[in-house]
Amino acid sequence: MQVLERNGWNNHNAPVFIQSFEHANLKTLRKKTSVKLIQLIDGDDVALDVTVTFAKPSDRPYDWTVSGRTDLFGYLVTSRGLAEVKTYADGIGPWKRYIVSVVGTDKNKDGKADDVNGDGAVDDSDKQTASPTNVVRDAHRAGLLVHPFTLRNEPRYLAGNYIAQPTNEYIQFYQLGVDGLFSDFADTAVAARVMYWLLKDPDYARCLVRGARSRACDEEG
Repeated sequence: MQVLERNGWNNHNAPVFIQSFEHANLKTLRKKTSVKLIQLIDGDDVALDVTVTFAKPSDRPYDWTVSGRTDLFGYLVTSRGLAEVKTYADGIGPWKRYIVSVVGTDKNKDGKADDVNGDGAVDDSDKQTASPTNVVRDAHRAGLLVHPFTLRNEPRYLAGNYIAQPTNEYIQFYQLGVDGLFSDFADTAVAARVMYWLLKDPDYARCLVRGARSRACDEEG
């Protein structure tokens, strides 16, 4: 907080987000700063029915565990949870599977997803994306930003129907209206964002030509 204050960034318009998986520290910070705050929302895995599952330490904010609160992280994407977040934060940062989950096959009925591609491991590449949830819409209706995490390039983190092309995942999330996202591959995130704008507005190509700036280009980023 002192560093932000010294550099003139302790204000709501600063290019700063403070993010936490815990709850009480964000509520405390809300009393001390107007910098944008993001409630991170974790999960452990995805069940065969595409719901997010919970296991320690990804079951709930740790300060809830300490205080005895029994709600799980999933509560924070419900209407009541989003309304609670709005009282102390500017947005949510949910694990991406809260927004687009994945569904696997279980041909042998053992309760576990199959290794479809036969590489000896069961991961997202063996699964297909499920229909998007309403988390982005519901959060926006609650007046909250949405910053999902974490989009990566490795095929094991990409659903099979993205055909090992990470830009396909980014574009889907952009189309769903996220306000930002976490990426370990910023170059891919930016390239996919340009692709998204070209899909949305073919005339955006003019913004990529040196010197062809306009108000519309600035608004589109």
